[in-house]
Amino acid sequence: MAQDRSLFMKCFLRTERSLRSYLLSLLQDADAMEEVFQEVSLILWDQFDRYDESRPFLNWALGVARNQAAHWRHQRARVRVWLKPEVEERLIRTYADLEGEMEGRRRALGGCLEKLGAGARELLGLRYERGLTLQRIAELRRMSLNAVNKALARIRGFLAECTSLMLHVGQDRIS
Repeated sequence: MAQDRSLFMKCFLRTERSLRSYLLSLLQDADAMEEVFQEVSLILWDQFDRYDESRPFLNWALGVARNQAAHWRHQRARVRVWLKPEVEERLIRTYADLEGEMEGRRRALGGCLEKLGAGARELLGLRYERGLTLQRIAELRRMSLNAVNKALARIRGFLAECTSLMLHVGQDRIS
């Protein structure tokens, strides 16, 4: 049983970002996504003994996520269904297909984040982890709104260039 739990955690952690992103695509609401994600997580945990290890975990998890999102929308009839079932199915296939590519991008971005100074990492954390507004960050950091905006733009530019370079270098090594 402990080995099953270890395998579950390995599979789940590898796909968590994709699941969250997929649910946000379906629900278009961050709070709803979090609520449904928690339900999906519990179902995956409870039903892991039914998972067929010969098939990709992400595909199974995306199917559970799709069903839970539909259930959530059905319970809240005021929330309109904005995607046709065939579009939802295409989204599942696209997320599953992109998972391999995204893993490489996440590793490259992680390497680039390590190259940033503590101040830059803190700014990113305030904006993207804590979700603070630029105005609130400016107040906390005692900076002008313009300075915060420019600093984040420079950091994003660096990360985009660094990630692109790391991916390109990685492809050259493979070829």
